[in-house]
Amino acid sequence: MEQTKKYPAIDWTKNEYHQLQLAVDALKDICAREDKRHMMDEHLDPHTRDIINEVIGMLEDELDYDPTPNEPGEPPITAGEMHTAAWKEHLAMHS
Repeated sequence: MEQTKKYPAIDWTKNEYHQLQLAVDALKDICAREDKRHMMDEHLDPHTRDIINEVIGMLEDELDYDPTPNEPGEPPITAGEMHTAAWKEHLAMHS
C-alpha cells in the first residue's frame, strides 16, 4: 500500500507565503495520486482537476512574482550629480 504523506498543521508563526507553498505542494500531491488511479477509480471528476490545476498555476505565479520592472527605465541619479546639475543651472541663471 502507498505511504500517505503527512502534512504539518498550520504553523501561524511562519510567513503566509510559506503556508501558500505548502498548499500548492498538497494540491500537487492530490493530482499526482489521482494520476496513478485508473480512470474508473478516480475520486475527482475532470472539472475539479481542471480547477485544481488552474489554482496551482495562479498560486505559483503569485509565489514566483518578481516586482522588478521589466524595463530598466532611466538610471537613478546620484546626489552629487543632482547638486552639480543644480549648481550649473544656478551659474547659468546668474551669468
